[in-house]
Amino acid sequence: MAKRQCLWFEGGSRVSIREEELPPPAAGEVLLENVVCAISPGTEMLFYRGALEEEAMVDTVLEGYREKLSYPLRYGYASVGRIAGTGPGVDPAIAGRLVFAFMPHATHACIAVDQALAVPEGIGAEEAAFLASAETATNLVLDSHPLFGERVSVFGLGVIGFPLERLRGWDLYPLRRAAAAKLGAAAGDPSASPPPAGTEDLAVEVSGSAEGFRLALASCGFAGRLVVGSWYGAGSRHHAFDTLFHRNRVRIIPSQVSTIAPGLTGRWTRERRIQAAWQAIRTLRPSRLVTHRFPFARAADAYRLISEDPGATIQVMLTHGSGSAGNLQTAP
Repeated sequence: MAKRQCLWFEGGSRVSIREEELPPPAAGEVLLENVVCAISPGTEMLFYRGALEEEAMVDTVLEGYREKLSYPLRYGYASVGRIAGTGPGVDPAIAGRLVFAFMPHATHACIAVDQALAVPEGIGAEEAAFLASAETATNLVLDSHPLFGERVSVFGLGVIGFPLERLRGWDLYPLRRAAAAKLGAAAGDPSASPPPAGTEDLAVEVSGSAEGFRLALASCGFAGRLVVGSWYGAGSRHHAFDTLFHRNRVRIIPSQVSTIAPGLTGRWTRERRIQAAWQAIRTLRPSRLVTHRFPFARAADAYRLISEDPGATIQVMLTHGSGSAGNLQTAP
């Protein structure tokens, strides 16, 4: 059997790299050699810090995971690699193809051929690693139903963007506010100048923090809409916010990328949403948001940096093989 390295979340701000045996691809499978994978600074950092909710269920769209999540845990959902081998019943001509996979972080994996999403021509490995984030952003727009001329604020300026012409953003970290400004969104520091209360038609909360939720809710005007895309993790529970929520008639809309809003399923499929996400990647070229690249073997350093100095990072990548950076690099 071949050997591979897999990343495991141990809890308590620890990850480990374990060497495991990897059997050859079975019927209907391909062997994927990873080139680059994107770290989620939201969900993965919850797992890294030990905030995994007891008996939490894995997203239904992620295959090959335990149904119930518990430590130690393999996770990740944004890997790009090349098909290095094929199992019985799979056309060997696809060997060498660059593909995206929603799979836990590892140097190699055997996955079903229909889980290997071909990367479109003209999109490189690092750009393709943003597919999960672009799909999430697409779903947030679909759930938000932004209207012409609306005042919109986004709370939490990480990788998840929001493609509107008129947009305000709020984040604690200057690096992220500067990146948002380059993409055309006015961005402010909520700790220095809090968002005006009761002004927004639509607010999108992707900060992952209870304070971000509070500010987003307070920003909504009468009958405004609040779309919540964050997962807050164990130990974080929101107060009722009775005055702001009930009396102000704000609608809170949960957004989760595993499903499409029922009102859209007649016209939108996941495949259509994926294609929209690829188009967003072509337009935005999000690799400019990569601030750091770490070789896979130095994953512990990557997670430590995101946890201890979040203001220095936007998107952190783990690289392997032909995509290995060799040493820590900071993108321009």
